[in-house]
Amino acid sequence: MNDYYKYYFSSKEIEGSSERIKAKNELVYSLLQPYLPAGAAVLELGVGKGWFARTCIGHGHPYHGVEANAGQCRELEAQGIGVTCARVPPAPAGGELGDGGYGLVYSAHLIEHLAGSEMVHELLADCPRLLAPGGVLALLFPDAMAMGSQFWNCDYTHTWPTTERRVAQALADAGFQVREGHKLCGHYTGARRLAARAGSRPFVLRTAQLLARNPERRDLYYRGWMYLQQDVLLIATLRTG
Repeated sequence: MNDYYKYYFSSKEIEGSSERIKAKNELVYSLLQPYLPAGAAVLELGVGKGWFARTCIGHGHPYHGVEANAGQCRELEAQGIGVTCARVPPAPAGGELGDGGYGLVYSAHLIEHLAGSEMVHELLADCPRLLAPGGVLALLFPDAMAMGSQFWNCDYTHTWPTTERRVAQALADAGFQVREGHKLCGHYTGARRLAARAGSRPFVLRTAQLLARNPERRDLYYRGWMYLQQDVLLIATLRTG
């Protein structure tokens, strides 16, 4: 699977965006930290470019990831990030992954790429075997309600529209209970998120693209605008009783 999502993995970061992406992953980590004991092992489904992996490793957590793109897996391994090259669902069993050993199973911007509700259920229903007692499952995904048609336009692999309500229902069917939900725009939450949303209005994009001189710059503006679109983070634990 060297070609799948190649356009994403081969794209360069917008100048100055690396610090913002790091800040977003640190923000997500800070929201998860109350549920994550020091040294708890982390499993990430869909490693991508490894931003959250480096965040967890930097905070001292044993880390392993699963990534579908073979070329990206080689890149991650070259950075010293433990990764299994496979598509989910299901998550690979055995080897470094093991079962029942992870304090956190995390997935960012993955479930919207799955083929439909049955595949979403298959993935989430597979997660309990991976979690240690008291472990948490956390999902970060784009808010299709806030994005509207841009949910489809931004990425040709977006298939299953993700909303806070739909994902919470899928978690419930898989035996989980949502403990917390957070809305983020880039690396902003709370009152700062509301201010950031002003920069994500459609007229801002239209104005920027009118001023663009070529398709490459228009795409650059679009990607910067997309960074401020609203995401949802749901943190869930297994239901008891």
